[in-house]
Amino acid sequence: MDERREFFRIDVKARIDLATLDSAPTGRQDPSQHFAQSNVLHTLAELKKLDADAMQAQQQVKDSDRALGEYLNILSRKVDILALYCLSSSAEALGEPQIITISEGGIDFNAPHSVSSGSYIALMPVFTSPPMAIALYAQVVRCEPDPTNGFTIAAEFHYQNSAQRQQISQQIMRSQMESIRSSKA
Repeated sequence: MDERREFFRIDVKARIDLATLDSAPTGRQDPSQHFAQSNVLHTLAELKKLDADAMQAQQQVKDSDRALGEYLNILSRKVDILALYCLSSSAEALGEPQIITISEGGIDFNAPHSVSSGSYIALMPVFTSPPMAIALYAQVVRCEPDPTNGFTIAAEFHYQNSAQRQQISQQIMRSQMESIRSSKA
């Protein structure tokens, strides 16, 4: 059996919210619509856009007035902390975090109930460290009983846009970096 993988895989801690779909999602559907935490996801996405928009202006301010630039950086970090608190508070309803295996191509996780192979799901992994959440569509590749945790589900991501793939890729890199830092400590 050929064991080569198309994507690098990493084990990380996350909570998983899962919704089974009756049919394949269309390109116009937003996967976050299936989750109660969608308002938090949209807020986090808007904050990331604002950070990107403000980065150049903030650097210009810092170049001309170092103290003001540092103050703006502190305010930005405060907003980030509040946003992450909102995310973690809403994620607590999903139960305890679990170890999941994730790559740019898909995900393996445990669920309390079975999902038919070939069916489509909306899922929202809420990563614990570094904190981040994303709603995605996926197709179940495999669902097997797990003697200790219900069922193990393997699913292939069906990205709606390149930004979703980029978010997963960045989360994998951040998780790798954090794992390296914690192993050196």
